[in-house]
Amino acid sequence: MNANVQSLEAIEAVRAALASFLDQVRDALTELDIEMRRVTQWLQQDRPRHWKTQIRLAADHLHEAQQALHRCLMFPVAGERPSCYEERAALKKAQARLAYCEEKAERVRHWQRTVEHELFEYEGRISQLVRVVEVDVPEAIGVLHRILRRLEEYQSVRANNPRAAYNDLAVARELWPGGEAASAAGTEGEQPSEPMSREASNDDIAAEDKVDA
Repeated sequence: MNANVQSLEAIEAVRAALASFLDQVRDALTELDIEMRRVTQWLQQDRPRHWKTQIRLAADHLHEAQQALHRCLMFPVAGERPSCYEERAALKKAQARLAYCEEKAERVRHWQRTVEHELFEYEGRISQLVRVVEVDVPEAIGVLHRILRRLEEYQSVRANNPRAAYNDLAVARELWPGGEAASAAGTEGEQPSEPMSREASNDDIAAEDKVDA
């Protein structure tokens, strides 16, 4: 693991930037969740309750307008059928109000279905970002923290003993647990071949000596 690290501050800056990114994304996701819950509650509870009440009141007003018109028509004026203009206008207004409230209630049901579908789609799309926030970024921050700690330890050891060296594979196993250490450590697997080549060269030298003798 031959790394030419020239600035621990740069690694710390990356780690701090990731931590800041993590906090900002978490805050944004929390705000989105709160807003979605608010909208859902508004559509699922507040609006249906409101328009149900309005429909009931409009139906009551319509019934009263119908009764008022009926009473007006029951009493002729000067032997003629009364026009009951005001009562007819009130009935028409009550009918329009009831139709308006029923339309609003239907629109609420429409938006309930639409928002429910969109929330389902949103949760599927946001799941990847949630995994990055909850798993990938914390793991990256942890790796950078361990790298900084090991590099600081290495600097301390080199300050006391310039010829000291670390076990690269052990460091890689600590920084990247779970099977990634071998690739992170470089070509550790090729080292055992070196003693074999030395033995082969010694045998060659011995053979040459016998021939010379």
